[in-house]
Amino acid sequence: MNKKTSLPLLVGALSLLAAGAQAASGPQQRSLRALSMGNAFVALVDDKDALYYNPAGLDLINTLGNASARPGLAAYPRNRLNARVNLIGSAVPIGEANDFYGFFKDHKKGLKGGLDGMRSDSTLFDDMAQFDRKPIELGFFNGLEFAMHDYGAAVWSDSRVAPYADVGVLLPQGGIKTIELDAVFQAAAAHPFLNNRLSVGAGYRLANRQTVHDYQIAASSFTDGGDEVRDEVLDTLSEKLAGLSDFSSWGHAVDVGALWQQTTWLRFGASLQNFGMYLNHEFVTPEFTAGAVVTPPLLSTGGMFARKVNVALDLEDLFNDERNYKPLSKVNVGAEVEQDLWWVASLRLGAGFKGGYWTAGTGLSLFSAVHIEAATWAEEGGYYTGQVENRFYAFRVGVGL
Repeated sequence: MNKKTSLPLLVGALSLLAAGAQAASGPQQRSLRALSMGNAFVALVDDKDALYYNPAGLDLINTLGNASARPGLAAYPRNRLNARVNLIGSAVPIGEANDFYGFFKDHKKGLKGGLDGMRSDSTLFDDMAQFDRKPIELGFFNGLEFAMHDYGAAVWSDSRVAPYADVGVLLPQGGIKTIELDAVFQAAAAHPFLNNRLSVGAGYRLANRQTVHDYQIAASSFTDGGDEVRDEVLDTLSEKLAGLSDFSSWGHAVDVGALWQQTTWLRFGASLQNFGMYLNHEFVTPEFTAGAVVTPPLLSTGGMFARKVNVALDLEDLFNDERNYKPLSKVNVGAEVEQDLWWVASLRLGAGFKGGYWTAGTGLSLFSAVHIEAATWAEEGGYYTGQVENRFYAFRVGVGL
């Protein structure tokens, strides 16, 4: 290819990327392990979460800690495969949710009394003002995951509901800013090159997104303890769940990634996710992330009391320019330590910074069968990075290997 031909192609590619920067964000599984350490994970990816961050990481499963596969990486805990059912998971902004719950508890009598009850509650409107049209996002997620050396697949869902209160001009109302349900199937494979120094992976992603925007609930619906509100919301959710069977609305995408093992303790990684996805009549911004991870050999060991320490840094989602982001908002940094206690338990602790906000989390595995995770992180709730911190506290319970 000569220079005259390559230059227009390069300009065209950059134009497509710039146009894509204005598109929607794609579906992304929320890994509590990654989020606990600042979501700096694209070069770490040594377990099932490689499916969601960098498919090249599937080549690390049953490689780290395996002397016959890679002698130079033998002194690490060995992960032979992952097969897990995530039974239940939830992400809640606890501070805001507690305030919201306290408000309804204090004014339960007035709200149950319908319009007359609200008018008789002298402090209802003043107390409601702090929540006026401020959505509080609640998240729920679960799924099935399987990953082994060089291959993996997963089916998962992530739903988000953001209710709010509206003081109103005459009477208060309730509403839901958004209901968003992502249902996703993923499959990926990886392969090593250059004497195992380079790993390359590719994956396929099939996704459906059902949404509801600005769903209003009249004040009169709160009569009889809110049963009518519950029925309205459940009917709306049932309608959206039925939309999952409409396969014409499903989007398709490709994920690609690479890892470079510079030394036994330093690895670089990069991935491009949701490339080519057209979802709900709009293009999805491809997510390009690059990073590095350091695994100090002196702090890591294999055997019955295996221990692993990772320190990572990522530049995340570089094509997305929503919320007038500042450069530092793209920098994620974090660390984790994982300690095995023979075959009985494994404990993981992580901490870091994601987009300028602190993160932390923990994970406990019992008998390699029951897995309990918790994490906290923050997402930007304002019009630019650093304006409003929306902090989430999440947990997940899973069973399997």
